[in-house]
Amino acid sequence: MVLKEKFFSQLSCGKDNKNNSFEIGLILIFATVTLIGILNHAMWRDELNGWLIARDSYSFINFFKNIKYEGHPVLWYLCLWILNQITANPIMMQIFHWLIAVTTIAIFILFSPFTQVQKALFTFGYLPVYEYSLISRNYSIGALSIFLFCACFKTRHQSYLTLAFILAMMANTNAYCLLISLALAFTLVIEYIFRGYFQYETKANQYDLTAALIIFLIGIVISVFMLLPPSDSTLQGGANQWFFYFDFNRLTQTLTRIWRSYILVIIPSDSKPLDLFIFSFFSLGLFGFSILMLIRKPIALLFYSIGSLEILAFTYAKFLGSERHYGHLYIILIAALWIGNYYANSQIIINFLNNISYRFSRIVCHGANFVSYHKKYFLLIILWLQVIAGIVAFSRDLITPYSSSKMTAEFIQSNNLSEHFIMGSEDFTIAPISGYLEQKIYYPEAQKMGSYVLFNNERKIVDDTDIINQMSQIIANDNKDILLILNREFLDSSQDLKIQFIEKFTQSFIYNEKYYLYLVKSSSKSS
Repeated sequence: MVLKEKFFSQLSCGKDNKNNSFEIGLILIFATVTLIGILNHAMWRDELNGWLIARDSYSFINFFKNIKYEGHPVLWYLCLWILNQITANPIMMQIFHWLIAVTTIAIFILFSPFTQVQKALFTFGYLPVYEYSLISRNYSIGALSIFLFCACFKTRHQSYLTLAFILAMMANTNAYCLLISLALAFTLVIEYIFRGYFQYETKANQYDLTAALIIFLIGIVISVFMLLPPSDSTLQGGANQWFFYFDFNRLTQTLTRIWRSYILVIIPSDSKPLDLFIFSFFSLGLFGFSILMLIRKPIALLFYSIGSLEILAFTYAKFLGSERHYGHLYIILIAALWIGNYYANSQIIINFLNNISYRFSRIVCHGANFVSYHKKYFLLIILWLQVIAGIVAFSRDLITPYSSSKMTAEFIQSNNLSEHFIMGSEDFTIAPISGYLEQKIYYPEAQKMGSYVLFNNERKIVDDTDIINQMSQIIANDNKDILLILNREFLDSSQDLKIQFIEKFTQSFIYNEKYYLYLVKSSSKSS
């Protein structure tokens, strides 16, 4: 604790009141803006399904069993389980997530080496102000662990324990941060082994190194154990759906994730091979420019290269993902530049290349000089484009609900419709309504009452005919009217049932979280 206090005091020393006022003001503005945004945000299934697992698992062991189907490590879900001991209201999750987002940005603003302009632009970029603040998922706590690692990077001169704890936490946030934690750990190992080349000294003894390694490995084992899906999992193909063969279109899709991560305002279409081919070259250009930015910071370059290639390999082999996933490529760049600031410029890589090929080393050297001169413009362009994307996404969320779930649940409650027996399909799109109503719903896919959805073999896809048959059976057995919630229009009819349309809610950014409400009664009863 004394060491950390000393470290953070060293980081903050030398700042004048003007700088402090700017940083505190920036944090407060971010906190205010994102609080408004997250309280307005209508949560969707990926946010609320985890909350429902924590809320409705009948035991702690059952809770662990259920989250194995989520495809994520345990840390975020443990936080949700703890919050559920306080209240079943999912707004608690949003407030907690907002606190994580504000803490993440506070660490970045207070301890990162970037200029005031760069800090301000990054703060209101797409990932911090929207994706990792408004949408309550485990990615925000992952970003927190990455920036916490960068802020505490200097502590390795005394001990590796702090960094080991952070890396273990990082590994248990999401699969992408697991890969990043491995890249950072490998970087630390290489630096320590070749510390003579890097003129690096540490006071950490063998006991410290051994304890740090054990802590990190325990974190990795726990993360991998939770990520390994159950044998009947169908989420993203379970453990079986991997791309281990060469596909040129898949390769170009993967490469363009670099562009999509750095440059968010011009997005190539995955369905247009020519766009993918062109933008894959642009992506390689961005990657090459970033490498040349770090060529004189070999440790930072090592982390950037390994971390980026890990994410790209996972993207190709398993999951192409969306902005919240491949956005980690952008976070890796920011973290590498941050870590690189701890080092003086080094000619180790250029000298190594010179021993292999003098001509090639000269080309690299000239390229590095060119990039060094234009580095600030490169960063400003990327940061400004991130801000534009952030403003667009944040504004859209204020105007258009991310999901119609919240609006639908409010309508049900205000019209006392929650007193009816509620049936909803398709189950995973209905789950957020269960979260807002704080009650279970009958899912025809599972043929039972439930809230969260587990993607396993027990789920059966149903059509309108199946839904009618199940409603007829429920009404015949229990003599109950049914409030039917669908994420599509009901197109079938039945002689035995009277199906009355009530309302529809079609304002939603998520295309399949638009809802249609129907009141269903027995035909004989209604007559």
